Amino acid sequence: MHIKTLRIKNFRAIEDVNVEFDNRVNIIVGPNAIGKTTILESIRLAKALLCPRTQNESMQALFALGATSPHIPQQLAFPALARNPSIPVIIGIRFEMSKDEIEWLENSIPFVSRGIVQARMGQAFSNPTTLINFLGTPQGQQAIEAAQKEVASAIKVATNDNRGCRIELTISQQTGPQATDNSIWPSLISMLDQRHPPGLASFSYFPADRALPQGEQPVQLGMADAQAQLESHSSQPQTKYTRLKNTIFNAMIMSELGRQELITEFERIFTGILKGRRLKGMGLNHFGLLSIMVEDTETGRTFDIDGMSSGEKGLILTFLLIERSIAQDGLILLDEPELHLNPAVCKELLSFLVNGYAVRKNLQVFVCSHSPEILAGAFENDECSLYHLESELMLTKVRRQDHAVIAEALRRLGTSESEGLLFKGTVFVEGTDDISLLEAGFGTIFRRYKVKDLGGRREIEKEIKQLQDGEKEGIELSPRFFIFDRDESPSNLKNTKSTKILQWGRRCFENYLIDIDILGDLLMDSEIVKNPLKNLGEVSKLLRDLALGQLDDFVAKQIYSSYKYTDPGIRAAEIQGKKLDDISEMLHVRLLEIMKQTTSVDQSNWKNDFLNKCTEEREKLSNVWETKWQDECDGKRLFSELCQQVQPKMGPRKFKIRVMTEMRLRPSDNWRAVNGLLAELLANN
Repeated sequence: MHIKTLRIKNFRAIEDVNVEFDNRVNIIVGPNAIGKTTILESIRLAKALLCPRTQNESMQALFALGATSPHIPQQLAFPALARNPSIPVIIGIRFEMSKDEIEWLENSIPFVSRGIVQARMGQAFSNPTTLINFLGTPQGQQAIEAAQKEVASAIKVATNDNRGCRIELTISQQTGPQATDNSIWPSLISMLDQRHPPGLASFSYFPADRALPQGEQPVQLGMADAQAQLESHSSQPQTKYTRLKNTIFNAMIMSELGRQELITEFERIFTGILKGRRLKGMGLNHFGLLSIMVEDTETGRTFDIDGMSSGEKGLILTFLLIERSIAQDGLILLDEPELHLNPAVCKELLSFLVNGYAVRKNLQVFVCSHSPEILAGAFENDECSLYHLESELMLTKVRRQDHAVIAEALRRLGTSESEGLLFKGTVFVEGTDDISLLEAGFGTIFRRYKVKDLGGRREIEKEIKQLQDGEKEGIELSPRFFIFDRDESPSNLKNTKSTKILQWGRRCFENYLIDIDILGDLLMDSEIVKNPLKNLGEVSKLLRDLALGQLDDFVAKQIYSSYKYTDPGIRAAEIQGKKLDDISEMLHVRLLEIMKQTTSVDQSNWKNDFLNKCTEEREKLSNVWETKWQDECDGKRLFSELCQQVQPKMGPRKFKIRVMTEMRLRPSDNWRAVNGLLAELLANN
């Protein structure tokens, strides 16, 4: 059960938001106190009131929002829910069911129909025997038959609509909460969640308030703990964080399989995100207290899990519960997972969540975050979508081309102000592909550095000049390192105390990936590419032909640039702030220069002259490219054309990352060359 669209109107901080979700993991970012958590609370409230799993879930959700009181549950404090108390609150959600969920509903129509009849009589959570007498009457049988027809019809409509269904909650001052869209699907969604055992759920909320207890905790097992497990999913989600040892000992004691799965899950967490730790043992210590021992693999020191930081314990509990208590195709609301965590851990958190859980279990996860590391990770991961809550009316999906939106979001997150305190330095590169390649090949070197992209060479050089000007004025800056491609023009920028520059010796970073041996192994493997090559000679010939095929373009561009024809276009910097008279005069002068240049063109001989110069230059460069084509060709273009021919099964970007990973594992000469350049750049820092 995944959410496809969400509409929120007049709920707390949100005035009117309508958004579509198209991915497994959806990251919501925005300024503090603008309403990010309200997005999660709206989903939880609609689910709790329309599709409750437990008898108390609806009331507990209202208690948490301050909309009612345990002492006077019949009264609703509408202003606690509504932004404007004079108009209703509306929360509409369109779900997409999985094939397994639709199949279960189709096979359970009699059971589901009985539950719907029971719910409509106000006995949703009563013992089924309560309705024995009523269901035996003609009226009861008619109610069952009518419900079965409604359920079958709803399932058929959903199946024809890409397994989609919709629920809508309307709350007004006069009438209170009501289901105002489809009357059958709230019950069906509730049944889908209720079919699981107490320890498993299709929906779970992880709030930001984490009260993690220390010391001895009472541990209940079996039926004594079943109700607490049920309530912890959504009804009272804050109780999750009091159940760390309870969760662990339940798994350990209930079965041998559960114990082994628990050990496996700890290994996944400690090797994937909390590196350098190992589960040492579980049991009673010599005082008779429940103890879970963890070992630091670097020092060999052992300590109780209570000795870990709040952030580490929160992560362990979160991922243990995601693995053990969230059903396949489930839905998770995760608020501020970065709390109490070092940025170095936050950097790995999102990819660990995506690859370790969301993809494997087909989970949909909604994450609210202030972390710039999580924001950057969401923008680079194909399984993630990034949403920026700009105001109470605007929740927008951030796309690759929305550079201004990304820059603004990062600025409002405070990343520029905090990087000097959180990292040893900041490394700027030309694009996100460079970030992925550097982290895949040289993750150890950049472990304590923040790597960012500025979108291109020109932006990087502007940044360097601004920083160096600031240095000259005596401004103290944290270290910043700049890496960019050589292209056609080597840079003349010099290193200073706080700004260090590395320009690749080859045309671009991708040129270092042109490693015949490694590419040969990958391009001849049918598991990796759709059109594998036959032998190493064919690989070498293809790469060389693709590189030399760029020579004509390169020469033509170089010769034409040498004519230095004036560009007639308008430059923004030239006209900004100027009056029309000045602009027209400047453009007139430019046009006269262009006319002067064009009149001097020999129309009868220009083509031959250009062709002769290109031919001469090509012959001169051919000798150089014959031996140095790996250095001089456009590596980005070469890999793009290569991928079009061999068609890697993982996509061009991931294919380049695979090449870099293989270079690191061998390690190859090209990897050693880049490693040396990076080590020199970051030396003495």
